[in-house]
Amino acid sequence: MPQEQVLASAILEILQKEHPKFHGREQAGNKNYAIQPPVLEWMVKNIPQGAHTLETGCGYSSVILASLSTKHTVISPFSEEHDLIRLWCNDQGIPTQHVDFISRSSQDVVPNLTLDELDFILIDGDHAFPAPFIDWYYTADSLRVGGFVAIDDTQIPTGKILRDFLITESERWNLVSEIGNTAIFARSTKSDVANGIMWTQQPYCQIP
Repeated sequence: MPQEQVLASAILEILQKEHPKFHGREQAGNKNYAIQPPVLEWMVKNIPQGAHTLETGCGYSSVILASLSTKHTVISPFSEEHDLIRLWCNDQGIPTQHVDFISRSSQDVVPNLTLDELDFILIDGDHAFPAPFIDWYYTADSLRVGGFVAIDDTQIPTGKILRDFLITESERWNLVSEIGNTAIFARSTKSDVANGIMWTQQPYCQIP
């Protein structure tokens, strides 16, 4: 197992043991909204060494992706949560200098974001309509062929719609894993997968 994966696996064990609360803002009710451990375990095993990664939302996934990647982008509007993640990482000796924390709503950021080629995208930010679709649309074409996009919270209608849509996009996406309420897809073509696709080219949009 590469060194980054060994480190990330050890960090995951610490997260599961300590259960730090990163969502500490008042409206979060001091609850723990961490992504499920099996999804984090999948990340540790499948995201390649030296990856470039991006997530909308933040939490335990931010720590794991910081430990796996050489460049990671976190987009979520709550700077206090970013501060808690940085502080915990600093206490654990986990570098975050390569992590770009953007404290704004993702739907305001991703349309104008300049992205390198990405190996992994996690869509787990605002679940209100149409935010997850905006997150996917403006990041998907930056994903390399064979790279992964994970849609979290598919029990919420917006997440389910995006999951169901991508399942029908078999010429462009392959469903590689479903872990609880998280669906993970791999990009399968060099052609554009979001921008410039007409509705007539999308099976999901076809009229019965």
